[in-house]
Amino acid sequence: MKKALTGAKLFTGENFLENKALLIEDKNIAGIVGETHIPKDFKIQKLNGGMLSPGFIDLQVNGGGGKLFNNSPDKESLNIIIKSHQYFGSTSIMPTVISDSLNILQKCTDTISNEINNNDSLLGVHIEGPFFNVKYRGVHQKQYINTINASYLSLFEKLDSFPVMLTLAPECISIKQLKHLKSLGFKILAGHTDASYDQLEEAIKYGLDGFTHLFNAMGQISAREPSVVGSAFDFDETSASIIVDLHHVHPSLINLSFKQKPKGKLFFVSDSMATINHGEPSFELYDEVVSESNGRIINSDGKLAGSSITQIDAIKNAYQKCKIPLESAIAMATLYPAQYLGVSHYIGQLKQGHRADLAHFDSNFKVHSVWLSGKQIKEESS
Repeated sequence: MKKALTGAKLFTGENFLENKALLIEDKNIAGIVGETHIPKDFKIQKLNGGMLSPGFIDLQVNGGGGKLFNNSPDKESLNIIIKSHQYFGSTSIMPTVISDSLNILQKCTDTISNEINNNDSLLGVHIEGPFFNVKYRGVHQKQYINTINASYLSLFEKLDSFPVMLTLAPECISIKQLKHLKSLGFKILAGHTDASYDQLEEAIKYGLDGFTHLFNAMGQISAREPSVVGSAFDFDETSASIIVDLHHVHPSLINLSFKQKPKGKLFFVSDSMATINHGEPSFELYDEVVSESNGRIINSDGKLAGSSITQIDAIKNAYQKCKIPLESAIAMATLYPAQYLGVSHYIGQLKQGHRADLAHFDSNFKVHSVWLSGKQIKEESS
């Protein structure tokens, strides 16, 4: 099937184009042409203004639709989580399993393994923990914080058919272990860590290439020790994710991070929980009820427990509250996470040959239509 989408400003992943049509043939983008140069064999679908961008990419999704992946590590729940994010334009996600028992981790990775070829929105898995510094465990339960052993390595060595992100505290593993994890093809990020500048510099030599939810659950800058935040700013070759719900990080620090990291090295993650596209403001986490209040999800100790935003919210907040240019804000939810994960050759850009994953939204950042692999999965609404 051949289709031409017109009537919206196109965001390619890097810049805006006006008076252009996006050509779709089957699952892929066939090209971009002037609106007066659409080939006759393409059926025209006119959009009502707004912006048409690549579908959003979220590399840290804990849940959605009332489901938390740790609590329900099965096919049905995974598909509910995926659909809840598709509704808001996130067409590619990394379901995230937080620190838990080895049995739960095994179930989560088994589900991903079984479903990776059945759902184009599924990129792989983000394993957040349990190899953390207890000092910065956040809401991750202390009983599940662990060290790498043969059982974990046996599980990891079987994860060779899809991308894997592993967030850990570099000071809690050996360089030999880090090198082995890197040899498996994992993307390895520092998070929930109190590592020093020197420890991080050494880890980066052997495979660490990112920082998870910058500023949160990590050592902060002081006069005599850059710690984790300062190191993330200083090591230009590394990437960093950041949560832009305006609760996890102050807007001025989000802007500072944008200025400090090289272009393409800072990207948005939602760290979203079960509340996404679901009417209930609370859910169970580690046998405890956590609740959303005024956009914040907190546990009984008052600790932040993930977020209740999706990538379209992050774009809106970054642009409206953090003084980040709109082109950069959208790129931080599309092209840049794709580049970090190594999938920008087929998603994250409006480019000939790329998969036609698209989000159409207006100037108020309401998502009207969504396409996955060329198929419209959410229809335009007023």
